[in-house]
Amino acid sequence: MSFLTVVGHINVDVVLDVKRIPTFGSEQVRSVDKRLGGTGANIARFSAALSTPVTLISRISRNFPEDLLAQLKGEYIELNLETVDEEGPICYIVDSGTNQIAYMYQGPMNHPGKDYEINTKYCHFATSNPEWILKLMRKSSSINVFDPGQEIEYRWKRELLSEALRIADIVVLNEHEFNYLSSFARIDYEKTIVTLGERGAIYREELIPTERIGKVSSLGAGDAFRAGLYSALYRGMEMKKAVACANWIAGIYLRGGISALREVDWEKDCE
Repeated sequence: MSFLTVVGHINVDVVLDVKRIPTFGSEQVRSVDKRLGGTGANIARFSAALSTPVTLISRISRNFPEDLLAQLKGEYIELNLETVDEEGPICYIVDSGTNQIAYMYQGPMNHPGKDYEINTKYCHFATSNPEWILKLMRKSSSINVFDPGQEIEYRWKRELLSEALRIADIVVLNEHEFNYLSSFARIDYEKTIVTLGERGAIYREELIPTERIGKVSSLGAGDAFRAGLYSALYRGMEMKKAVACANWIAGIYLRGGISALREVDWEKDCE
């Protein structure tokens, strides 16, 4: 049985590598890479690479590329996918290394999906249709983790965000999302984790630092942090220790990608 359920996007990511992200005009693209992406897909496959059983719930096109979808098939992942005729989801990402900007075509994720009985230990509600997330959160018997991500300002109405914050058992935000939410909603610091990139993460108002990696693309680091968090909890660690291990896992991912996650020695490095 899975330890974790993730509700979130499975994307075709089209990544454009650039030297800088301009505020106007144009910029030369150094390379173009089409890859599997989406917060749901990334958290699920990174967790699976860390030998943590995970169920992924998502909605995709019937024409989603099979070679990308194959990366989500393995002994540690259970897939619950709804397929529809509409194309997508597709995310166009402009990446300058330290900064990214994304243009998201929701496609199948424009609409709520089916009802699911979610009863794993944890359920991570990532980027997805807001009405669907709230419906599933209300019914879930898991420890519910709310993580609205990049969609927090353009998909979520403020009253729905406030309700999700109230229902959630744990809230995970980056610094920008935290600042936005705290401008109009009450934040419960006892259940909130705020990621700060190369500075680490804050849990219960305490900074838990991380190792500085240097000049590499930060794309995917937040999803690796989340996978590391659940993988540490799966191994019985308490939350503060799990956050520290999540920092460590994000660093491993930045240095070596998903293949490096498969080689993690938990007893040696994070016990």
